[in-house]
Amino acid sequence: MLERVDISCVIPAYERLDLLTLCLACARAQQGVRLEIIVSDDSTGDAIGEFVREIAARDPFVRYLPGARTGNPVDNWNHGLDHASAPLRVLVHQDEHFMDPGYLARAVGAMTSSGAAATLARTAVKGVNRPSRFHLVAPLARRLPRAVWLLPMLNWIGPTAAFVFRAPHRFDRDMVQLADVEFYRRVLRTGPMVRLSGLCVGSLGHHADSITARIDPAARAMVDLGILKSRRPPEIGAVQYALARLVISFRARCLGRRP
Repeated sequence: MLERVDISCVIPAYERLDLLTLCLACARAQQGVRLEIIVSDDSTGDAIGEFVREIAARDPFVRYLPGARTGNPVDNWNHGLDHASAPLRVLVHQDEHFMDPGYLARAVGAMTSSGAAATLARTAVKGVNRPSRFHLVAPLARRLPRAVWLLPMLNWIGPTAAFVFRAPHRFDRDMVQLADVEFYRRVLRTGPMVRLSGLCVGSLGHHADSITARIDPAARAMVDLGILKSRRPPEIGAVQYALARLVISFRARCLGRRP
């Protein structure tokens, strides 16, 4: 039985042991915080399971969890979150990693002292098969009023590892391209967010094993946006919905239908 932990770090894993190795190492290197690490593994092979179980045998704060195995990646994300025990949580995809060893301690401190619903950290995204434009999006977003309804148009948060939130939020399994955006929108409706200083998270984007590589992102974003509109969230009215469609279409044309 684990002693009380401050924050749960959920890592959904799938096939890429090379990516998971860095992600897990950086999570275990976090300092100044009681951290539970859960690896929820949807892989068909045994490489990741054997690797994580070997570490977990020596480190009681690391847990290996066979994945949801439904074929829907979002189910694997939620599967890990459902087994988390801490009041604060962060979801770290295997192609993301912590760059600041004090990141989670600062997030826990900020949320404990302020009662905020979430913290947001700065992120560096490196494109693998094509350049990432997140370095252009993030500064622009910081200059705009950060109304929650802007998220479907301009994903100014970036990788999920940059976002620490309170339990018991889960991702919407009906979403694909906007799964994280819809999640952020929902969490931020529950309370304020604190921004953390300094570069905290690194991420690899636009690679062959990402979800986006297996779909038409623009078309799927339109579907997800339609689902959001049908549920009538108060901050996404007719004008905001129309603007979001225009921005997604514009980004798709600029990036060859890969926003």
